Amino acid sequence: MLPKVTSHLFLHTSRAVALVQNQSGTLRNVLQHQSSGSTTSTVPWTTGPGSSWGGAGTGAGPGGAKFNAGSKFYTGYTGAGRAVTQANTSAGQDLTKDDDKEDVSTSLVKSRQSSSHHSPPLARRHSFSLPSGPRDLAQETGTGVLHTVQLHLRARHTFAPSAEHEQQNRQQPSQSRSPISPDDSPQSSFAINVEEAFATKNVPRLAQLIMELADRDHDVQKSLRSIDVRARRRRLGAQTSSLIDEAAAEEADSKGKDSLLSEDNFRTAMSIFDAACITSESDSGNPQKRSALAFRFPVNVYHALLRSCAYHASTDAALRVYSHLEARVRQPLTHGSETSTPFYPSTTAIYYLLSTYVNANDLVGATEVFSEFKDLCARKEIANLEPSSNVRIWNKMIEAYFRAGQPAGALRLLETMMDAESIEKAKGEKVFVPSPASSTFTTVINGFCSQIPNDPINSGSAPIPSPQPDVATALSWFNRLLLQPNPSANPFESSSEPTRPDQKAWTVMLEMLSQAVSTDKSRIQDLNRLFGVLVDCAAKDNLEVKPTLRSMVLSTNVRFLEQATDSEDKDLVHASLAFLAHHISLDNGTRPSLLHIGETQALLASVYPQFVRFGMAEKAWELAKGLVAQELSVLEETLEKDEKPEAKISGQLLNKVVPLALEAIVSSSSETSALSEALQVMRYAVRTGVKPTSAMAPHLLRAFMVSPIEIQRDLAQQDYESLLSCALALPVNPSNNELPQGCAYQSLMALLKVFDNAGIDSHVQAVPRKLALAVMTALHESLDAHQLAEFFGTVGPVFQRFKRPPPPPSPATELSAPRVPVIVDAELSRYIDEWYPSNRSRTVHDGYARLQEAISAPSPRYPHPTTLGRLINGLGRARDISALQSVYDTAQQVIFSPYVSANPSSQSQAWFQIEDQMIVAYAHAGDMESAYAHRDRISAAGGVPSPDAYGSLIECVRDTTDDTSNAMALFTECQMRGTKPNVYLYNTIISKLAKARKADFALDLFEQMKTSTSLRPSSITYGAVIAACARVGDTQAAERLFEEMAGQPNFKPRIPPYNTMMQMYTHTKPDRGRVLHFYQLMLKAGIKPSAHTYKLLIDAYGTIEPIDIEAAEETFKKVESSAETSLQSTHWAALINAYGCVLKDLDKAISVFNSIASHPSARRNPLNPLPDAVTYESLINVFVIHKRMDHVRTYLAKLQASGVHMTAYIANLLIKGYSAAGDIEEARRVFESLADPPSGVAAPNNHVPHNPASASSVPPSEPSYREPSTWEAMFRAELGNGHRDRAVALLDRLRERQFPHAVYQRIRGIMGDDDSVTPWAQSPSSQSL
Repeated sequence: MLPKVTSHLFLHTSRAVALVQNQSGTLRNVLQHQSSGSTTSTVPWTTGPGSSWGGAGTGAGPGGAKFNAGSKFYTGYTGAGRAVTQANTSAGQDLTKDDDKEDVSTSLVKSRQSSSHHSPPLARRHSFSLPSGPRDLAQETGTGVLHTVQLHLRARHTFAPSAEHEQQNRQQPSQSRSPISPDDSPQSSFAINVEEAFATKNVPRLAQLIMELADRDHDVQKSLRSIDVRARRRRLGAQTSSLIDEAAAEEADSKGKDSLLSEDNFRTAMSIFDAACITSESDSGNPQKRSALAFRFPVNVYHALLRSCAYHASTDAALRVYSHLEARVRQPLTHGSETSTPFYPSTTAIYYLLSTYVNANDLVGATEVFSEFKDLCARKEIANLEPSSNVRIWNKMIEAYFRAGQPAGALRLLETMMDAESIEKAKGEKVFVPSPASSTFTTVINGFCSQIPNDPINSGSAPIPSPQPDVATALSWFNRLLLQPNPSANPFESSSEPTRPDQKAWTVMLEMLSQAVSTDKSRIQDLNRLFGVLVDCAAKDNLEVKPTLRSMVLSTNVRFLEQATDSEDKDLVHASLAFLAHHISLDNGTRPSLLHIGETQALLASVYPQFVRFGMAEKAWELAKGLVAQELSVLEETLEKDEKPEAKISGQLLNKVVPLALEAIVSSSSETSALSEALQVMRYAVRTGVKPTSAMAPHLLRAFMVSPIEIQRDLAQQDYESLLSCALALPVNPSNNELPQGCAYQSLMALLKVFDNAGIDSHVQAVPRKLALAVMTALHESLDAHQLAEFFGTVGPVFQRFKRPPPPPSPATELSAPRVPVIVDAELSRYIDEWYPSNRSRTVHDGYARLQEAISAPSPRYPHPTTLGRLINGLGRARDISALQSVYDTAQQVIFSPYVSANPSSQSQAWFQIEDQMIVAYAHAGDMESAYAHRDRISAAGGVPSPDAYGSLIECVRDTTDDTSNAMALFTECQMRGTKPNVYLYNTIISKLAKARKADFALDLFEQMKTSTSLRPSSITYGAVIAACARVGDTQAAERLFEEMAGQPNFKPRIPPYNTMMQMYTHTKPDRGRVLHFYQLMLKAGIKPSAHTYKLLIDAYGTIEPIDIEAAEETFKKVESSAETSLQSTHWAALINAYGCVLKDLDKAISVFNSIASHPSARRNPLNPLPDAVTYESLINVFVIHKRMDHVRTYLAKLQASGVHMTAYIANLLIKGYSAAGDIEEARRVFESLADPPSGVAAPNNHVPHNPASASSVPPSEPSYREPSTWEAMFRAELGNGHRDRAVALLDRLRERQFPHAVYQRIRGIMGDDDSVTPWAQSPSSQSL
C-alpha cells in the first residue's frame, strides 16, 4: 500500500504521480500489472493516475439502458401504473433490478458548504435501527393517526406545488410536470390521497405515492442533467448543425430548468415516509404488537428514496431511510407473522448511500460507508453482490477521493483492485475486491480532467485551493490505454489486464482537450490526433463516432483558427486546416447520408472564412463543390433515369460561401482573369438553384465593371442575366455602406449603360420577360419621372423594354374606339344568362358558345357587362381559364365602348364588377396569382373587392403549409379595407378555422356575425362552427349549436352537420349511443346517408366498446347492396381496422384485404381501382400494431405492382414500424425516399379525394411528398432510438422548409427529455380507421 503523503502535494496531480511512485515500492506502473497466472504481459506504463465519476456510467453517467433514450421507445413514467407495479414488487425481485445503474450525480444540487456541520458518520449496521417494541408509537398515535399525519405533512407544505407553480404548469403543457397532477385544488387533491391512505392504513397506496414522487424526482434529475449536458455541448460547439438557434435553445433550457427546480418531489416523498415511520398498525395475529407502516414498504421504496437522497446530497435523510431499512431485521417477514428474516442490505442501497456522501463532498462519511460495505462483504451479509455492482461501488469511492482533492487515496484503491486477483490466489479465498474494469480507468482519467469543487473538506480549516484539470496526466493515461491490445467489451466487466478506452473515456478525453485548446493552442494537435485514432479504431473497438463529438472537435478547430495568427501559429494553422479538409471531403469510399452531408456543409460554411484568410480559398471552393456533388449523387439514386436531381441542402452552404469565394477571387486575381473566375463560381451556383444575394452581388459586379470592354461584350447570355440579378439584389442606387470599399459598381443605371456601351443589344433583347419586368419595376420605383426620362434618353432603343408602358386605362378612361361598333343587346343578355344560376339543360359552356356565336356574326351583338361577369364567374368555377380570358377581353371592349362610356358612373361600376368577377373566377380555377393581380387592379383604382371576392380567395387558399394564416390575413385585409362581410364570407372563414381546430376564433366570428350584423347564419354557417367545436372535442358547444341550428326558421337539413356530430362521437369523444342518435335524426330529417355516414357507423360498431363486429359487418353489407351508395376504400379500411387493430385478429384483417381485389366494387371505377392507398394504409397499420413488419415487404410489392401511388401516410407507418423493430436505417431510407414540395406549398397527392368515383388515381411514377406528420414520425423514430442529435438536425431541416411556427413548435415539443417520447400520432386516415 502507499504510504501517506501530505495532501497538498497532490494539488498538482502530475507531480503527485511521480512523488507517489518514488515513495512506494509497491505501486508499479498499474497498466503493466500481470496476474500471477498470466503469461502475457501488457504494454508497460510509465505514468500514473486519474478518475471518472462521469466514466463510471452508473455513478454519474447516462444511466442504465432502461432509463435512457436508448431504450426502444421508452416514453418515461407519466402515470400511476408504473408505481403500482413497483410498489407491489417483492424485495427479492427488487434486489435483482439494475437500479444501481442510475446516475446519481448532483451537478445541479449545491454541495455542502462547510464540513464544520459535518453529518454524523455512518456507524456499524443496526446502529441506527429504530425501536420496534409496542411502546414505539403509542404516544404519537394516541391523538389519532389522521391528525398526526396532517400535522406532520402540513407543517412541511408537502401537499402539492404552489398555486403559482401549478399555474405555470398549466401554461406550459409541453414541459414536464409532477406525476401527481392536481385536478381542481392543488392541495386538496393530493392531501386527500395522502390522508385517505393513512386513514385506511393503505400501505400499497402509500408506497405508490412515494414511488411516484421518487420516480418523478429521478425524471427531473435526468432532465436537469440533459440540460447541463446540452449547455456544455453548446459551450464546446458540439452541435450537429450550425442552424440551431443557440440563444433560443439556451433560453428554453433556462426556463425548463427553473420549472424543474421549482418542484419539491423529494421533500414531499420524505415527509410521507417520515409520517409512515411514526404511524403504526396492530399486527393481525397479535393485536398488542404494533409496527410502523414504513416497515411494510417494499425494498424498492427505500432504494428509490436513497436514490433521491443521493441526487440531493441529503445525508441526514439518507441515514433516516437506511436506518429504517436496517430496522426491518427485527420485523416479521410478513404482516401478522412472528418469524423474522435476517436483512442484508443490497449493493443498490449501499451504492446510493455512498453516492449521497460523495455528492455532499463528505469524504469521512463516504469512507465509513465504504468500510461498512467491505465488512458486509467479508461477512457475506450483502445482497445482490454481482461483479458489476461491486465495480460500481469501488469506482464511486475512487470518485470520492478525487472530489476531495486526494488522488493518493484513489490510487490506493486502484492499487488494491489491481492486486485483487493475486491476493485471492495467495489466500486461497475470495476477498470481494474486484479487478478494475474499463470504467475504473475512465474514472481515473475523468478525475484528472474534472474541476474539483471549492468546498472545504472535513474540517473547519481554510478552503483548499482547487487544482486545475491536469490535462497532461489524463492524456498520458489515455495514451497508455490506447496501446493495450484488447477493447473494452463491457465498461463494468472486471479484467486482470487493462483494456483500450471505452466510449465514455473517449468522450471525457476529447471534451477535456477541446476545453484546453482555449488556454493552450498546442492541444489542438492532441485533439485532432486522438479524433483521428477514434475514427480509425471505432469499428474494431465497437465504438461510435458520435455526431456531437465530431461536431465538437471540428468546431474547436474553427474556434482555434479564428483566434490564430499566421505569424505565430503557422504550423498549427495549416495542420488544422488539413485536418478539417480531410474530414469535410467525405471521400472515404462509403456513401454518406444526406444528414451527414448537411452537417458537413454547415461546418464548411463556418470554417470557409479561415480557408480564405490563410490562403486556401481555392481548396475551400473545391470542398464546397465536392459536398454539393455528393448530395446530388445521393439524390440521383432515388430518382428516375430522366429526372434531374436538385440540391436541397446545398443552397444554404452556397449562399454563405459564394460571397467569400467571389471576394477572394476579386481581391487576388488580375482584372482580366477575375471576371472569368468569378463567373465560373456564379454559374455553378445558379446551376444548383442558388439565386444571387446582396452578399454575392458586389463582388461579381465589381469584377465586371473593371473588366476591359472586349471581355464585357464576350459573355454568355446567362452571365448577363446573372449580372442583372445581382444588381437587383442590391438597391438601385446603393450607398457606400452597402458596397465594399472601392467597389467600381455604382448603380443599376450605370450597369445598363455599360451594357449599352458594350453593344450587347441582342443579349438585352433576350433577357427573360420576368427578369425584364423586375428591372423595370426597380427602375420605376426608385427614380422619378425626370430621372427616368434622362436615363432612357442616354441608352439605345433596346433598353426601352425596361420602360414601363402607360398604365392600363382606368374605369373613367376611354380606350381607343373599337374597330367594330359595340351594340349591347338586352335580349342576347337574357339568352346567354339562361344557364344561370342553374339549369338542367344548360351549362356555362352553352352560354359561352352563345356569346361566341353572337360576337362572331356579321353584325355582332354583345351582352350587358353583368352577364359577362356571371359568365366569367361560371367559367372560372369550371376551371376553363382560356374561355374566361376570352370573355374578359370581350368585356373590356364592351366597357370602353361608346355605348357604356357615355355614362362614366355606369362604366366605372361595370369595370369594377368585371375585375371582381375575375378574382372569383381565377380563385376557383386555382390560379391564385392572377386572382391577386386583379385584386391589386381594383385597389390601384381606389376600389375594394366584394365580400364574394374575398370569400373566394379565402375558400380557395389551399395547398400551402399554412392555409389558415393566409385565410385570416385575407379576412383581416377585408375588414381593414371596409368590405362588409356577407354570409358566404363568414361561412368560408369559419370553415377554414374549423379545419385548423381553431374553435375559439371560429366561435368568436360566429358570435360577431349574429350580434354585430344583420346577417342570419345559414345551415352552412352552423355546420362550419359545429365542425370547429367537434374537432376539438367540445361536445357541449357542438350539441348546443346543433339544437340552435335545428330551431332556426330558415333551417334546411343538410348532411354535413349530422355527419360531423357522428364523427365527433365516433373518434373524438367515443359514444356509440350518441352516434346512433344523430344517425336516427338524419333519417328522420329525410336525409339519405352518404358513404361517409356508413363509414362512421362501421367505425362506431367496430372501435367503440363493447365491440359489435356483427353490426359492423351488417352495415358493410348494407352499403354493398345499396344502389345509391357505392362501396369505397374507406369502408374496407374501417373493417380491416376493426378486425386487425381492435380485435387483434391479424389473419381476418389480411383475409378482408385479400378479398378486395375480387370484389365487384374493385372494378367500378377503372381510373381508381381497389385496393387503393387507403386500404393498403389500413393493412400496414395492422402490421405495425402487431409488430409484424415481415409481412410489409410482400404487400409493398403488391402496392407497387398494382400501380398504387405511395402516400406520405403509408410512409409514416413504415417509419414507425421499422424504427419500433429496431431497423432505424430502413426507417431513414423510407423518409429520405420521399420528396419535399416547393417551400411553403402543401404536399400533394396524399389525401383521399372527396369523390373517389370521379377522381383518377395518382400515377405511381409521381413523387411522394412528405407531410408534417412524416417529419414528426421520423423525429419520434430518431428520439425513440436514442439519436437526439439526428432529431435536432431534422428540426433544422423542418425550419428551412418554412413550415408554420405552430407545426415546428409541436414537433419540437415532443423532445422533452431524451427518453420522454410521447405516443405515436396517427395519420388522418388511420385516425378514422
